[in-house]
Amino acid sequence: MKEEIKKTIIKYRESLPENIQERELKIPEMKLDKAVVVVGPRRAGKSYFLYNMAKKEDAPVIINFEDALISGIKKDNLNEILECSKEMFGTKKFVFYLDEIQNVIGWENFIVSLLNGHYRVYITGSNSRLLSKEIATSLRGKAISYLMLPFSFREYLKAKGIEIEGNLEYSDKVFDVKRQFNLFMREGGFPEIALSGSMELKNRIINNYRDSVLYKDIVDRLNIRNIDLVEVTMNYFMNLFGNTFSITKFEEYLKSNKIGYSLEDVYKIIRALEDVFLVGYVKQYHKSHRKREISKSKVYLFDASYIHFLSKESEDYGRILENIVFIELFRRQGDIENRNVFYHVSDSGKECDFIVKSRGPLEAIQVCYKLNEKNMSREVGGLAAALEKFKIKRGVILTLDQHDEILAKGKRIKVIPVWKWLLKKGG
Repeated sequence: MKEEIKKTIIKYRESLPENIQERELKIPEMKLDKAVVVVGPRRAGKSYFLYNMAKKEDAPVIINFEDALISGIKKDNLNEILECSKEMFGTKKFVFYLDEIQNVIGWENFIVSLLNGHYRVYITGSNSRLLSKEIATSLRGKAISYLMLPFSFREYLKAKGIEIEGNLEYSDKVFDVKRQFNLFMREGGFPEIALSGSMELKNRIINNYRDSVLYKDIVDRLNIRNIDLVEVTMNYFMNLFGNTFSITKFEEYLKSNKIGYSLEDVYKIIRALEDVFLVGYVKQYHKSHRKREISKSKVYLFDASYIHFLSKESEDYGRILENIVFIELFRRQGDIENRNVFYHVSDSGKECDFIVKSRGPLEAIQVCYKLNEKNMSREVGGLAAALEKFKIKRGVILTLDQHDEILAKGKRIKVIPVWKWLLKKGG
């Protein structure tokens, strides 16, 4: 395995890409006793984020554990990475960049040994369980995690050559920004898709991502033989975004489509879809933790491209906007698990899309494609009910392109375009 490891180290050292776009995620200088773990969906840009960091170091050691060259690597071979580095480059203070290392069972002890040797270590992974309670006890307290999602709208604009500075209201760029937002709603923020030319190519790429999640992250990793069940569950969730999930309805759906299943496998798949950042779940907000946990989950997808290319609901722009807002709220909380984003339903059935728990007071956000006479009562009423229930002074309604200010039950409500809200750092 040593020869394969050496070839891999050389391969990545000599082929670091040029002109990598800087991401908004910033990682401060770390103490040597902590590993930095960057977690997020496949193809969100984590590897390139590492490569950009590696280019600034004198002695980077980069290993991608999904590379075919080292496909047979086991935990007993991991120490050979340090040995090979010393044999090739001497006893420098290496900085290790380990991409998708969770593919190697028992990898944690190797990380601890590097940290004990006072090496800096950066890890990426496409699974939130990389740092969960299920990993070996030995790594607890020795890692700090950061979330990386596909491009934010600001990053997407930068990739398209549009820099946002100052007040956009009085800039000619505002027309370009609105046009690009209409594209962003459809093609999402995966870097490779955003920078690809034709829609046919974008479609192929997102289908490839889907297949990687299906086979590598769920079927192979969980050892589920019922591939039909995994595929049907994924497709079901692709079309459910913005709605609550009911296990009873899903069982009825499986039975009506004659798909064999066990509830154990269904729950495994549902959890796995969240772990690999394909979907996110949002619970109803209650002060009681128990009530929160037993409430129905609303489902969202972690990129709009899944909706446009893989969902039957690709023309439901109100739900698409709501999904985009969820992604941004999740990004802003910065955690790899959703602990701060909820929804609310009043006793009379009025719904508010998002209740956001942060260090300050709760925030209430409603999302709709366009406020008009037909939906004004529903949208404003749902938000006002949440504001009243949780004693929040003001709320926000995000639409495609409307500005307004509404007074409802003594509460001030701002109406703001989603694209504008996305460009405000921290909201």
